[in-house]
Amino acid sequence: MTATTFRRKSGSYWTYTLDGVPKIKGVTTMMKGLSGPPESYFTKYTAGHAVDNWDRLSQMPPSARLEEIAGATRQRFTEAAVRGTAVHKLAEALSKGEEVTVPDHLRGHTESCIAFLDDYDVQPVVTEAALFSRKHKYAGSADLFGTARKPHAQSVTRILMDWKTNVSGPWGSVAFQLAGYRYADFMLSGDAGKASEELPVPEVDECWCVWLRADGYDVYPMHTDETVYRQLLYIDQCRLADEECRNYKGDALPPPETVRKVRLADVTEEESTQ
Repeated sequence: MTATTFRRKSGSYWTYTLDGVPKIKGVTTMMKGLSGPPESYFTKYTAGHAVDNWDRLSQMPPSARLEEIAGATRQRFTEAAVRGTAVHKLAEALSKGEEVTVPDHLRGHTESCIAFLDDYDVQPVVTEAALFSRKHKYAGSADLFGTARKPHAQSVTRILMDWKTNVSGPWGSVAFQLAGYRYADFMLSGDAGKASEELPVPEVDECWCVWLRADGYDVYPMHTDETVYRQLLYIDQCRLADEECRNYKGDALPPPETVRKVRLADVTEEESTQ
């Protein structure tokens, strides 16, 4: 049993404590060492929002117009995050066979989730697994470990999978996220406030990213061997270096002319005392 290692819900996010040390980094935090989407991913959407709403925006005061245009991409990500959280909760419940109440605006995503679960005969072993690496001091929460049967296949596959709901589809970097989960040291049987113990991470044959949309779904097998896992650790080191390098710069040296004046003043003072 463990009381010093646990996971606790904080708003819509998880926080992790490992061996009594709080705020252990998550796998998604480790991935911040990546460059992220290209700049055009943000600028094109911002420009498109301005063009699509030109008539309405032109009637607004300049400061308000600027605020809306500048915040268009941020608003897009906020709405996507809210939708993603809601879909994840529905998907977790559906994968466990629970009944859910579906908001109208998420009906399409829910139907896509049900279709995937049925088409692949997904049987969950554990959902929202709390995973920890004591060796590398990180944690994370995996959407689902379980089994699946590919259409027209006879054998059952052990899978680790992650749901994605973003508009443009999953990025290849999801492989790093899944590798972090796959190669964690142990899994907890419960969360904060519950008796829990450290369990082995379920073994898997494949790691999948399942892209849920209002009009269907796609299943992407992700490459997550030990080489990919090692790359995740390198990415985390790049993130740390980027954060810490701001402390590596010392104060600027004084201009040479200033130094000479100080030396001359010292010499003059020494002569006057002789």
